[in-house]
Amino acid sequence: MSKIHKNLNTIAITTRDPIEQKDALLKIIKIIKSRSIDVIFESHVASSLGVQGYEFDELTKRARVIISLGGDGNFIATCRKAARSEVYVYGVHTGHLGFLTDSTLDGFGGFLDQFLAGIYDVERPYMLRANFNKNGKITTKLAFNDIVLMRKKIDTTSHIDAFLNSKHFNSYFGDGVIISSAMGSTAYNMSAGGPIIHPLCDAYSVTPICSHSLTQRPLVLPREFRLEFRSNDDVVVLIDGQDRFDLIEFDSVDIGVSDIRVNLLRQKGRDYFGVLKEKLRWGQQ
Repeated sequence: MSKIHKNLNTIAITTRDPIEQKDALLKIIKIIKSRSIDVIFESHVASSLGVQGYEFDELTKRARVIISLGGDGNFIATCRKAARSEVYVYGVHTGHLGFLTDSTLDGFGGFLDQFLAGIYDVERPYMLRANFNKNGKITTKLAFNDIVLMRKKIDTTSHIDAFLNSKHFNSYFGDGVIISSAMGSTAYNMSAGGPIIHPLCDAYSVTPICSHSLTQRPLVLPREFRLEFRSNDDVVVLIDGQDRFDLIEFDSVDIGVSDIRVNLLRQKGRDYFGVLKEKLRWGQQ
């Protein structure tokens, strides 16, 4: 059994917009403190509350658990920052969709009691990795959900050459291509007709966006496979929709599954397919 809950005396909280989430912040602070646990905050959150705060790296040293309060976008940003640390992330949903986060604000107190009693699960999904190569110099970025290569201008198509394990295997003509982690497969990837991959699978997908060829189809690849993309067109690379790079400024971008994982706390027995059924309204007429 995991012992993350043992002797837990501090929980950290972060959120993208502390002003918008102020009521939720105050509620969750009250819930945590009522269990005799101290609460600390990322700097911008603390500033909105008029208390001392810490930069994210310092949070990961002072707390074993970080609560990501908000929607899936905030959860993704938190996971990206937490991936190189030993901290555990738990998502509390106050947004509109909540595919990735684990509980609502109203359900958080119940989860916390279960967690403190040692009743919870841990998931450790792999992150995606993008290595941008320019004259032998490598810039690395991590993604939780997806890495998207797409045309920069709406009145043009993109031509993107793809290499699998250093061998040219495809050229994508169209709006672009999505490289999705298993965890992110229910996001942009699914909207573009890509496959849903269970989060615990050691695989990732490659899905063309509005391809000009009807024979282009999504691929599911094992995590050991490495992709490289090159283009002379005006193509942008989006990392989880949060970081943006112009591919033409680099020789290529090498994309695959990283060895780095992020630690996630989950409610015991969380039903992934139950989440899909609820969010996607499977079985409803």
